Amino acid sequence: MQALRRRSSHWTPQLRSRFRHFTLSTRLRDISSKQHPSAIALPQYNIKHLVANQDLYIRSCNIRRLPHVANTVPIIAQLYGKANTLRKDRTTVYTQRKALQNQLHAANDKTRILEQLGKLKDAGNVIDTEIEELERKIRDYMDQMPNLIPADCPLDEERVVKYICPPPSDPAELKRTDDEFIQPINFEDKTLADHVDIGVQLGIIDLTTASKVSGHAFYYLIGDGAVLEQALVQYALDKARRRGFKMMIPPSVVRREFAHACGFRPRDTNGEQQIYNITIAGGEPGSGDEGRLCLAGTAEIPLAAWASDKSFDVKECPVKMVGVSRSYRAEAGSRGRDTRGIYRVHEFTKVELFSWVPSPTEGIPEGTPTSADMLEELRELQEDIIKGLGLHARVLDMPGSDLGASAYRKYDIEVWMPGRQNWGEITSASNCTDYQSRRLHTRVKIDGKTPTYAHTLNGTAMAVPRAIVAILENYYDPERNALWIPKPLRKYFDNRAWIEQQ
Repeated sequence: MQALRRRSSHWTPQLRSRFRHFTLSTRLRDISSKQHPSAIALPQYNIKHLVANQDLYIRSCNIRRLPHVANTVPIIAQLYGKANTLRKDRTTVYTQRKALQNQLHAANDKTRILEQLGKLKDAGNVIDTEIEELERKIRDYMDQMPNLIPADCPLDEERVVKYICPPPSDPAELKRTDDEFIQPINFEDKTLADHVDIGVQLGIIDLTTASKVSGHAFYYLIGDGAVLEQALVQYALDKARRRGFKMMIPPSVVRREFAHACGFRPRDTNGEQQIYNITIAGGEPGSGDEGRLCLAGTAEIPLAAWASDKSFDVKECPVKMVGVSRSYRAEAGSRGRDTRGIYRVHEFTKVELFSWVPSPTEGIPEGTPTSADMLEELRELQEDIIKGLGLHARVLDMPGSDLGASAYRKYDIEVWMPGRQNWGEITSASNCTDYQSRRLHTRVKIDGKTPTYAHTLNGTAMAVPRAIVAILENYYDPERNALWIPKPLRKYFDNRAWIEQQ
């Protein structure tokens, strides 16, 4: 420290000023990190775009039934205008201070100039404090702001895009052989067994023991039931890898700020808990992850977080990953028909697709897909997976009122589940544009251009319990008391065609 002081005697006033500023800002950063520890920097919201397009944001909020958020749009614009005015005032103060500092060396009355410098410094500090407070308020409002919604998005009702593998309706066309399983669908038949009855009877699902061990909405998969899960995972991974997706095994435990940055909130709009939070017993407050961890509800979160603070070269885009992980949902819902069995559970295996593409800007190489193009690619892959299993499904363009905070557009694919006598969501695919990347600081580098924020997309390749429900209810042969195995999965069952009672 003494050596530092000796060297500092030769510093110019400018160097001393820079050192003091560096020391203070570093100290403030250290204090801030102890009080509000975070693994990611503050989000870089596109406030200018909101101010210039207030009607679009108000429309998005109202369609999503968030009128209280819509009311904040003009408030944000007003606060942003005040902050800009104060920034101009701050520049004026700094200019005046610099002019006085230049006069100080040659001035006869240094006391007067030093007093003026002190007053300007105080004035500058007051302005800085006011700007910081305005910026904090803007961040708090922007944190609640959802993504925009395209003009052609359905508003309140989903739009059926197409049907997949439509079955015959004539009972005479029924076939249940090793090579072919054709089950005509009667949408009014309420006598069919559901997946719980089938799975328990075959001995591949145990809900009773799981309820005793873990509670409601947990399950055991046993024998061929466990093999079926692994077969579905490998089948989906094979499909994704053939389409250029690189495989990743992400962690299922993440820091809460990453879940938040991806658009996941601790509670839904009804106040129901959505996320399992982890508290480390005995952890020292402020020491690291004490009270900051949660279980990921989907691999989307750790996959998106993997690219935080990264910059992709535009030539590598699209970057495509497929991750398999256990997923955890606290909101299993009420114990009604919709949650019977393994349709809606707290813990399950999921294969997730994730992609990064550049946002629309000049300099992008010809042929680079846009996020709209990539969303269609995800949907086509999902359709291919379902077609391979031969399941009757419908593709839906989801309405804006059903979109989560991060989604700009979303497709769902629902499979007909005869035992439930209802359509059941089996995959979804979302285009999140730059909602997540602005919060995670994921950019795309373009030659000669300022890096832009990436567009992110995610989609389900395989939600295992939902797929098992669909297979059990569509391919069960009550006369044989056996389950027909879709052909793409048979190599994982030693080429067997049926799952018999265990």
